[in-house]
Amino acid sequence: MQAFTVALAVFAVSFVFSMMGAGGSQILVPLLFWLGLDFKAGAIPLGLLAAAVTCFSAGWVYLRKGMVRLSTGWPFALAVLLGSPVGALLARPTSSRTLMIAFAVVNILVGFLVLRGRSLAGEGLSRRGEVTTGMVVGLGIGFMIGFIARDGGPFTMAVLVLMGLDPREAAGTAPFIVSAGCLVAFLVHALDMSVDGAILIPSVAAALLASQLGARFMSRRLESRTVRLLFTAVMVIVGAVILAQAL
Repeated sequence: MQAFTVALAVFAVSFVFSMMGAGGSQILVPLLFWLGLDFKAGAIPLGLLAAAVTCFSAGWVYLRKGMVRLSTGWPFALAVLLGSPVGALLARPTSSRTLMIAFAVVNILVGFLVLRGRSLAGEGLSRRGEVTTGMVVGLGIGFMIGFIARDGGPFTMAVLVLMGLDPREAAGTAPFIVSAGCLVAFLVHALDMSVDGAILIPSVAAALLASQLGARFMSRRLESRTVRLLFTAVMVIVGAVILAQAL
């Protein structure tokens, strides 16, 4: 029964967040914890793996649809890839309580950041500005992915919009940027993972199927402000509950 409920949770989260340029680990990790998995040895590694599958799968669809700006994405993705193992290695000796508090606080802050949506848009950056911003911000996002198991997709999308990308293009480019970082962070956290294969395999399959469906839907229709408001509300509520439990 637990395997079914976990796979169902992965499917729902992957479907929704694949349309928003994200893997959904910021919601999936606490959901997996509430469904009975250990926060550090179960929820975090499985959440990162599902996020990696979702981002790779959705990113491939967006790439085929011409929604990925590779010139901006490559330096950003490289920095994320460098930052994620550092965060994951530092997270290994860190207590679950500390990780939960950090996870909750970032969840709430990024929830309000995403709420701002299009108001983040500004003038486009020069090529040098794009590379510099991508490398600096990417290192921070990579560290965040590894340390507190956030896939970084929503924050990356917001930064891309701030850099001058169209919101639709930003949503397509974000999973391309964070997918490898999620995978590397998972590989580090997998050293401490304790998840039964009966839960792991259906969850990966659910993430793959849901992300394909969600990305194909997104490629034809950009998410509305209502979805953005709902996303913010869910992240803030989840962050507040996790914070209350940790404290």
